[in-house]
Amino acid sequence: MGSPPPRPRRRPGSGDDGLHDGSPDDGGLPSANRGQSTALEYTLALAVASLVITGLLVTAGDFVTQQRSEVVRTELGVVGQQLAGDVVAADRLARAGASTETVAVNASLPGTVAGAGYNIEVADTGSGQWLNLSTADPSVSVSVRFETDTAVATGSVSGGDVSVVYDEGEPGDPDEPDDPHLEVRG
Repeated sequence: MGSPPPRPRRRPGSGDDGLHDGSPDDGGLPSANRGQSTALEYTLALAVASLVITGLLVTAGDFVTQQRSEVVRTELGVVGQQLAGDVVAADRLARAGASTETVAVNASLPGTVAGAGYNIEVADTGSGQWLNLSTADPSVSVSVRFETDTAVATGSVSGGDVSVVYDEGEPGDPDEPDDPHLEVRG
């Protein structure tokens, strides 16, 4: 076995050693240490900072919107459960009195949930009686089921202070149901 072939020697200034390119203008300074323009550094720093800030704002904005929707959904559920309890209580009171003519249960509900106004719709479907609570901005809706023995008039009211009223009905009055019923009034 012989010795390995000799390694070629590089000449200083040949450009292969990465230190300098040998041009007469560089003053023999290494090319990696050349100064960059201050304006270019400033512009690049601003561009990177702008991208980072924009990304953070977009991400944070989506997060806040999602969290607000969840808060509204939770609050609507609580309000719906409270009102459903008041409707059931009014039903019990109406059935407890044999000759009950009027019963009114006042429900002091908040006017807004997480800063958004809401509507309450009473619906009677084949699957049961429902309170449908909804907001427009953000668009959130929650349904709460309840059961009563007394019929409940369908309708819609705005959130806030409402009353659950028992009405015996007025036979012959075209504006009122003939049978006894409960009604949610704003």
